[in-house]
Amino acid sequence: MRPSRRRAAGTPSGLRGRPLLLVAVLLIVGSEWVQRPLSEHYWELYLESGEQPWLLSVASLPAWGYDPDHYAGGFRYLVGNDLRVLALIAGIVLVPARLPARIPAWLRHIVGAVLVAVVLQTLLWSLPQLFRPEEYRFDQSAPVLWQLLRQGLVFGVATGVVLALLAAAPSVTVPSPGARPAPARRSREGGTGMTTGPVHMPVGREPGDVTRYLCTAAYVDEQFADRVVEEVLADEAGAVAPSPDVDLVSVVRHCLTARDLRQQRDLRLTCAFALVAVLAPLWLLFSMVLLSTARRTGGRPSHATRGHHQPESRVLIGTGLSAVVMVFVAFYFGYGISAAPVSGFPAWLLGAYGGGVPAVLASIAAVAFACATVVRHDLAVDGLLRTTMTREAFPHRPRPTVPRHKWIADRLTAIREAQSGNVTVYSGYTPFVGYAGTDSKWSIAVPLLPADDSAGVKARPAEPEPFTVTDLVDHVRQRLRTVAERGAGDGAADDGADALRSLFVEDRVFASGTAIGDDDRFTSGTALAPVARLSPPEVDRIIERPSGAVRHYLAVHVPLWGGDVVPSVFLHFSTAGRTLHLHCDNHALGPVRADYHVVDRLRGELRDDARRGLLVTSLSRTGPAFLAAPFRALRYARFETRHHKRMMDELKAMEQDPVFDFGARVSVREMALSPDYHNYFQVVDAGRITALVERHALAALREFLDSRGYDITDFRAQQQTILNQGVIQQGGMSIVGNQAVGAGASANQTVPRQTGPAAVSGTGGSEK
Repeated sequence: MRPSRRRAAGTPSGLRGRPLLLVAVLLIVGSEWVQRPLSEHYWELYLESGEQPWLLSVASLPAWGYDPDHYAGGFRYLVGNDLRVLALIAGIVLVPARLPARIPAWLRHIVGAVLVAVVLQTLLWSLPQLFRPEEYRFDQSAPVLWQLLRQGLVFGVATGVVLALLAAAPSVTVPSPGARPAPARRSREGGTGMTTGPVHMPVGREPGDVTRYLCTAAYVDEQFADRVVEEVLADEAGAVAPSPDVDLVSVVRHCLTARDLRQQRDLRLTCAFALVAVLAPLWLLFSMVLLSTARRTGGRPSHATRGHHQPESRVLIGTGLSAVVMVFVAFYFGYGISAAPVSGFPAWLLGAYGGGVPAVLASIAAVAFACATVVRHDLAVDGLLRTTMTREAFPHRPRPTVPRHKWIADRLTAIREAQSGNVTVYSGYTPFVGYAGTDSKWSIAVPLLPADDSAGVKARPAEPEPFTVTDLVDHVRQRLRTVAERGAGDGAADDGADALRSLFVEDRVFASGTAIGDDDRFTSGTALAPVARLSPPEVDRIIERPSGAVRHYLAVHVPLWGGDVVPSVFLHFSTAGRTLHLHCDNHALGPVRADYHVVDRLRGELRDDARRGLLVTSLSRTGPAFLAAPFRALRYARFETRHHKRMMDELKAMEQDPVFDFGARVSVREMALSPDYHNYFQVVDAGRITALVERHALAALREFLDSRGYDITDFRAQQQTILNQGVIQQGGMSIVGNQAVGAGASANQTVPRQTGPAAVSGTGGSEK
């Protein structure tokens, strides 16, 4: 499997300590022991040059004190300044986590720190009486505001960069006694990049389950729906990557429908956002603070609980009490701001007019409306999942309608054709897009020598019968299809009979997206994307001439667990002189994310306890949705404009660039790939089926060569090595059983040395 990021169940202690390290640094920098020499140096430079060294004054932003006798203004100044420093440090640590998750982590740290520092500097300028004594009060002119904002900007950028570096630094963990290292555990249990952590979700079991899970993902995962629309549907010039056992058209249609539902929600949230932004922009911060009081989910079970339970009523009561307290604080704070001697732009910015009542009421109304909007949206989605996405209802429900745009209809037609096509036009280095990373691979080279007829076998021809690679591929294909029809075939593997009945064999042509621009076989006169199906005679010609950037593989797929696990075996046959070459690539497409299986937990009507849990979850999601709503609504409104501009750029590049990349870059099925297997036997079944397909393919090859009078002695030895001992390939060295093949070593089996980027990185293969 491809390496993928795993969402941790908890925050490592090393990561929790990194913000605390920044807090400690800021407290040390702001202490009197550091600030006193900085202040003395500041005044020395000021008296010498007559200009304020503003860059040095940036270091005074986190200044705090403990002795009111040392400050003009006494206790009032001390408390006001220390509260400002406390708000500054808390905001720098907490605000980045509240920003939208689509923003890169390092950028969230910088933007959050800058936002907090600039807002507090603006408050310092507009309300100096809250933070400065009478004798330290400065004028409220524009140059002073610019100086304060410049200080806040520099301080925020510097602090955000430090926090981003701390968050990006590798953590040092101490393994518990007896624990195996993670890479070894993954390779033994779940394959490269896949782990086997506990997953409390139902697993797939019926045909079509994986399509149903991906359609569910359109409603429960906003990023998945956006990626499907933006990177698959809107990419008219790109090929469509395969997604085994998935109805791609249904998934795309549900993604469009889910985006429309979220757009209606975001438009309402944008109106609430605009209400506060028009009346008192800085009160948006209070709205976010008020929404953050509902971040507790309350449904997290204890370690002794063997399942999930809904939050109790006290969680909602606690959230309501917190909101009531925040409302009283808002009126008190609004009245205090209205008493400040500010007017004009600062008064509008702070909502310091009308006794602060308009700003407070607007903020409270916006928060209440946002919560109601998100709850109503989540209830609608829950009802849709319960009535249309269950295992019983999904096959009988019509697919949702889509917007009536010609380009969308044409692209859906291309997706439908690609779903049943036999061509994969890939982008980049690896051709097997859509099937996950290579799980294992091996190669054999068989000398085509006449068979020794000393045993007196009369059925063999006197001379070896010539054959073409197409004849060999037809024979192996027919053998595998016969196995699929009769289960385990010869009865030697009865345990795989049921699984092999779902075996699907196809011819698959792989072509690099940068190598087909001038190839008439892959161009279409009616669509921008390359063709998805070649005729059988054209496929036969590619089989006979395996060279260049276009290759043929005999692909064998066996959907298991309702299509949630799909092992695939790719067989490439070729001849060079008097040698037959067979290359095998094994892939195991793991299950989709556990969150997408949530639909199998929705049974019957929405009960009161489930409604309470949904309410708590919706309230905890309102804050991020409220903050991101204007940007999402704007992006959705500009979708057609962005698509048109994108296609103009693509057409221009297609005309001017001879190596324009037509390849598929992403696969819908791989977008949803889970970092965890959900059941131990999913791993067992995938390995068992792969071994069965390999055994039958090698048996078919042996029968073919033997019936045509070729010596199969060397082939039998290689076959036994592969089936009994397995093959491990790492970089430029191959290990077969207890024999090493590489620099300075030799072996009887002919295994070509691996080259290319995989040989350099050492990720070319893994144990089978």
